[in-house]
Amino acid sequence: MNKPTLNLSAPIVPNEGLGGLKLRASLADIQDLFTGLGLTHSGSYTLVAPFEARYRLGKGEVEVGVDVRSGKIFKISAGPGYQGLLLGKISVGMGVGEAMKQEPCLHYDEAEEAVLLKGRPGVTLDIPEIDPQPELVPTLQISAISVYAAEAFRGDGPRGNW
Repeated sequence: MNKPTLNLSAPIVPNEGLGGLKLRASLADIQDLFTGLGLTHSGSYTLVAPFEARYRLGKGEVEVGVDVRSGKIFKISAGPGYQGLLLGKISVGMGVGEAMKQEPCLHYDEAEEAVLLKGRPGVTLDIPEIDPQPELVPTLQISAISVYAAEAFRGDGPRGNW
């Protein structure tokens, strides 16, 4: 079996993956990345909810959410330093207004407090403000782009039996 590697320039694909990592994969399949045998010896992990562990790779360019009950990856986030693009044109650090010009299907969802892609589940564009006024959203920068397994996510983390 090939040793897993992380590609910080790989495309960001909704409901599929980023960085060369795939959603729905077993943590066991890529454990070398998390134990320091892959890309870097830096990185960290935390238990953020009873059933959700998060692994930060490198200097935080990629964060991986794992459902500890199943051992499956349900969410992967690209943070500052990640070079890959969503839809070939949207990047972390880009202004939300510019991203909305590039992709008219992007909209801010006040309930989710994230920028979503209409008709494409499995991706959110995160912003640094908590509960901003909707008219201010286009002036903010994209702080992270997250892809997730649509069937496993309900807004507050993974749900079991997916």
